[in-house]
Amino acid sequence: RGPLKASAGHADPEKSPHLGQGNLMRTALLVAIACLSLAAPSAAWKGERLSGVRPIAEVNTHAESGDHVTVEGTITDVKTGSGSRFVVTLKDATGSVLVRVPEHLLRKLNGGRQPEVGRRVRVSGEWGHAYLDKNVWGIHAQHAERIE
Repeated sequence: RGPLKASAGHADPEKSPHLGQGNLMRTALLVAIACLSLAAPSAAWKGERLSGVRPIAEVNTHAESGDHVTVEGTITDVKTGSGSRFVVTLKDATGSVLVRVPEHLLRKLNGGRQPEVGRRVRVSGEWGHAYLDKNVWGIHAQHAERIE
């Protein structure tokens, strides 16, 4: 047996004029796969956002205006908001979030009294920014319950 020779129809890779195009196609494919893999965690989260309680840090990172989110945490601060609303800070092991609580939910949580610091609650509502400050984001509570 002698040295290996290129078979008919297979060009020498070093002399092929199409080699650059093949590498370009492979590079484009790898870039597309990388972009999809980076977008997948966000897309996966969006599909699951209605399926239960999410960590507060995850909501802070991934939620977009209008998303419906549910979190659980301990009330660490209570402030008076506009109208008959309170703004509470909820904290879990991953972070904290502001929650705007309307009066009808306060009655459900505490018999109409101000929310109590230290109480554990589960809150669901729409993710959005504060009315007068577009840089402050939080949850506009639509449902709330005590966790005993």
